[in-house]
Parts: sequence; structure tokens; C-alpha cells
Amino acid sequence: MNHQHSKRHRSYPFLVLSTVLSLLPSIIFSQQFVGLPTTDYSAIHQVPLNPAWVNSSDNGTEFMAFSFSALAGTNAYQFKRKWVLDGFSGKAREGKDYFANTSRRMKHMWANFDIMGPAVSFKYKEEHHIGVYTRMRQLYRGGNFSSSQLGLFGDNTPVVYYDQDVHFKKAGFSVHNFSEIGFSYGRILRNDEYHIIRAGVTVKYLMGFVAGSVYTNELTYRRDNKDTAAAITGDVTALYTYNATSYLDNDASNDFSQWFQRAGKAGLGLDIGVQYEYHPNGTPNEETPYLYSIAASITDIGGIGYVADRGSNNYTLTASNVVINNLSLKDYEGLDQYMDRQVKDSLITAKGTVEKFRMGLPTAFRVNTDWNLSPQFNIGVNVLLNMKGNGGDIYRPAYVNYFNITPTYGNRKYSISAPFSLIGYQNLCIGAAFRYGPFYIGSSSLLSSMIVKNISSIDAYAGLVFKFKKTYNYYTGEGRYNRFRP
Repeated sequence: MNHQHSKRHRSYPFLVLSTVLSLLPSIIFSQQFVGLPTTDYSAIHQVPLNPAWVNSSDNGTEFMAFSFSALAGTNAYQFKRKWVLDGFSGKAREGKDYFANTSRRMKHMWANFDIMGPAVSFKYKEEHHIGVYTRMRQLYRGGNFSSSQLGLFGDNTPVVYYDQDVHFKKAGFSVHNFSEIGFSYGRILRNDEYHIIRAGVTVKYLMGFVAGSVYTNELTYRRDNKDTAAAITGDVTALYTYNATSYLDNDASNDFSQWFQRAGKAGLGLDIGVQYEYHPNGTPNEETPYLYSIAASITDIGGIGYVADRGSNNYTLTASNVVINNLSLKDYEGLDQYMDRQVKDSLITAKGTVEKFRMGLPTAFRVNTDWNLSPQFNIGVNVLLNMKGNGGDIYRPAYVNYFNITPTYGNRKYSISAPFSLIGYQNLCIGAAFRYGPFYIGSSSLLSSMIVKNISSIDAYAGLVFKFKKTYNYYTGEGRYNRFRP
């Protein structure tokens, strides 16, 4: 153990709920960011969002070489655009590089990174549509704090927050890194050339790599001054795998090094979805675009089991006159060493023994609609609702809720989109996306990030997908027209 670094520490007080607040200025923008993977060229990359889209292989095989998406944001802080565009250089300073949001809404943070591919979908015989894809995901989620709690744990804590009891309830932080192989199956339930109904299901084989959570049902914290906490009482549950320590520093490259160290067991996941299209001029001998489409799905049903590392447990806190610096994870410590030190210093008391835990998937309900207002102009509306609440012993991983409207102009060769998104019902973002042939790239926050001085959400996405489309021969009657816009 190298003690020469003992005076330095990571800003991650894992025990107390300042965990999330101290990390928000550094974690959110040290990660990559997940966005909205939308394109009209091919639907295979959208199968993880709704398995009914696997039926687009009805008129031709689809292949995706790769896609990635990334997003991060918070309603707790706003960051200076200059600091973000400079590449997040140096440690962010409160009052200069970032500012606390003092609204009364509860504060949260979110960050996701998603890589998909290769993937393929095809038709077997006449009615069976099959898809297979590979995917890797990394999710961060934290919060359920008030503005007063933000002020308590800032870099420059106002004196007014001293000697005041602050109560935390159902708050915490979690990280989950896992991969999956999805097997999708779809059927066209109805097609009378006017009304087309598709359905699909995806069964996913899951592999867990890293998982960690710190969570409290009830906790009371009182601070004496900038150096001392007068009292900490309540409960905290810390559950994590042996390789979770690297996620607690400010170096994002350490996070991705754990993508090949599997600490979890195998698991199964499930997606289900349906889609409806209306074709006002339906005819079997002429290609007709749909007037509007409606799709709905429930994704990420299931979870992954993990072996808990030493130090994972349910704890009771009854500490007083605590030196705040002692609550931080030192550079030379692993999580197990840190928890041992807190027990030895009588800051926490273990309630029992935890040998394993289960981390659920980010279950979500999705609705997607779009209208073809003209042959070149389409407008879509997309909604994601998180179905994971807080409770039990884990701060559950989940996607942030959003409402999105995306107008798109283009044709088979290219398209330009301008998405308007309300993320977490609070952060309004305006983006831009461009597709040329099989390649697409964009961001749901690009334009708004260029306009405003302070940024609270940022993302990017790109992909390369191919459609080997069948053509319809009017004289022989072979083949089918594409009912999806190419």
C-alpha cells in the first residue's frame, strides 16, 4: 500500500450521500454521451427500441456495421459552454465553470454510452422476420436531492447550512455496464394494403461486467463547519463488484478498461413491441407511403445477478463529530479497504452479510409516432417513460424521461432533421442530424449548445446501416414494395 498519496483523495465520499453531489461536476462530462439513434434509411438499428421494426426485413435484408450513441446531463448544475468546448480541461470550479441550479425540483444526473453492431435482420419464408444484434451499454444514474442539499455539499458551502439537519430519502447513485446478444422475431399481423400491423419480441442473452450502487432510504446529515460533520444517522446500502473502484475516479478511460472484466453472471432480458401504419392509397401494384405510423414498446425487462465484493452490505450510521475528509476514498484504497476503514473507525455498523445482488435493466415504455406530411417532409413525436422507481436496497439504473419532436426533410439519398427534445421534463435541447445513404450522424443538443452560454445536457450519435432492398416486378408479381421509407 502506497501511503505517499494519503493526503490526496478522490472526491467520492462513498458512505454519505454527498457521493453524487461531489461527483456531478466531474462525472457528467468525463463520460461519453448517449443520444437519439434515428434514421429512415434502415430499421435494424431501431430493433432494440421496438422489436416490431424487425419486420422491415419483409422487403429486403438489413445489415448494420455499427452504431453508437452517448448522452449525459443533469438538472443540478449548468456548465459554461466554453469549458465544455475546451474539452472539459482541468477541474471544474463552482461559480466559474459551473453553477448550481437552485430550482425547487429534485436534482438528478444521467449518463449513458451505447455501442451496437454488427446486426442483421432478414425474412425467412414468407411470414417470419428474424433479427440478431450485439450491444454494449454503460449507464450512470444518481440523485433525488433537493437544492438545499446541493448547497450543503458544494465547493463553497454557505454558513447558513451549518448546524442544520438535512434529510435524505430514497437517494443514491448507480453504475451498470453490461452487454447483450438480442434475438428478435416479428410477424405482420395484418396487411390489407391500407392497414398494416406488425408485432415483435426480442429475447436477450445478458452478460454483466460491472455494477455498483449506494442507496439510502432515510439519512440525516448535520454539518458543523467546512471540516466537520456534527452527526450522520440513518441507513446506507453499498453493493458493488470487485472491479467497480475504477468508476469512482475522474478518469473516464479507466471506466472503459473494465469492459472486458466480467464480474456478473448470465441473465435474460425481454423486449416487446407493436407498430401500426395507415396507407390511404393502398394498392398491391403501386408503392404507397404511409400517411402516419404509431409504435409502442416495453424494453429491457429483466436483470443480471452479481457476486458482491467484500464490503458490500447494509449499514447503520450513528456517527458524530466526523472529519469530512475521512469520508473520502483515498487514492491508494479499493472499495473493500475503504469500507473496512469506516467500520474500524466506528462510522458504520454492518447489519448482516451480502454475498450477491441483482441489478435490473433500465425498463422503459416507449411511444413513437410520425406523419408523412409530404413526400419530402416528415414529422415524428417520440416519448420515453422510465418504469423504474426507487426502493429496496439499490438505486436502480434507468434512462431519463424525454419528449421529442423531430421534423425531417429529405429523400432516399439524404435527409436533414432538427430534433426538439425536452429531457427530464426540464432541459430543452435543439439538435441536428444528417443522413447520406447508409451513414447518419447527429446530436439532439447540437444547436442549443451553440446558442446558450450554459449547458446542462449534451449528446452525439452516428451509425452505418445498409438495406439490400427487394424490388417489385409488375409483370411477374415477384417481390414486394417497401412499406418503410428507405
